[in-house]
Amino acid sequence: MAIDDNWRKLIPEQILNAPDFGGVFELSDILQDVLYIGHTTTLNQTIQQIADRKDPDFATATFFRFAATNDHEQEYQKLLDEYKQKHGGLPPINRKKDQG
Repeated sequence: MAIDDNWRKLIPEQILNAPDFGGVFELSDILQDVLYIGHTTTLNQTIQQIADRKDPDFATATFFRFAATNDHEQEYQKLLDEYKQKHGGLPPINRKKDQG
């Protein structure tokens, strides 16, 4: 399952559009290259926490997109598998978090 949503700027006004619901999300850099794939039980809260920039790994995240789903853990695995198949490995921040 690819996230078929347009990229949104990682700013408070856009984050408000994310639901208070579980789902999967992707973060990208300014060129809209995927940096991170994640999943959560509350999309808006998790994306807002990332936008607050308390974790330096997310400093270059500029855009996000999401898909609300009850089965966010399974959809997360599918997204990671699709990304690995297409790019030969995990997105940069996922890879860094996996090693650390």
